Amino acid sequence: MLGGGVALFGLVVGGWWVAVHGDGRGKGVVAPGPGPLVTPVPDAAEAAAEAALPALMKRSVPSILAEIEPLAKKFLAAKSIDDLLPLLHNPQRAKPRLLRQYPQGSIVPSGLAQFNTSGNLAFGDGSVSVDIRTRNFDSRQLTFVETPAGLKIDWECWAGWSDLTWPALLATRPTQATVFRVIVKRVDYYNFGFSDDARWLSYRLESLDGEHMIFGYVERGTEVAGKIHLSSEVDHAPMILKIRFPADVAGSNNQVVIDEVVANGWVETDQ
Repeated sequence: MLGGGVALFGLVVGGWWVAVHGDGRGKGVVAPGPGPLVTPVPDAAEAAAEAALPALMKRSVPSILAEIEPLAKKFLAAKSIDDLLPLLHNPQRAKPRLLRQYPQGSIVPSGLAQFNTSGNLAFGDGSVSVDIRTRNFDSRQLTFVETPAGLKIDWECWAGWSDLTWPALLATRPTQATVFRVIVKRVDYYNFGFSDDARWLSYRLESLDGEHMIFGYVERGTEVAGKIHLSSEVDHAPMILKIRFPADVAGSNNQVVIDEVVANGWVETDQ
């Protein structure tokens, strides 16, 4: 028993020595206990990805909200085009478009009832969107774009502005490419001159208010078809498209060809 006890004591002491000093081959085990805090070195790929983020996405959410909420209040309280222009992204481009929408220059303000209703911000490439509710009980989204003068409102996104109004589009049926802001939805509708579903992909194109709709078609396998990104989790998305009524295809008055995807989303890139 005495010999066993001595042997056990030797094993314990020997284990302690190896734990503290190593096993003679440079493979010591660090004993537990407090030690200096080591800041992990960021992975090079993660650092590169963060550096590539738009500057807007590197800002804190509170700082963004503090900047855009006063703009939202002024925008929804504006009573004239002159009130709106200082708040807008690219006011020179927006002014003639505003005059088409408000020929007299006056606006009936809808007012802001609640700001950031969802509690989330949606970031784009150089833009950020926030959900709001007007005093007319409309739930809408306001989009702000980075400019040298700070964040400004994209009025075209708000209005769903297009080259033609929806009634004018359906009445004139232009055969030249026309820029339109639409909500693109998946649909299986193949009829008239677009009955060949092996050749065409079909989409439902809706207005912002949902009151107007046409069917859009794009040839399978083309570059344009590849730019219409609707994942399996998302069945609709806002896009700016160039569309036209076909002159050489027999179709109904609500079928158009999609010639180009100008933008995924409704923010128009400055040219």
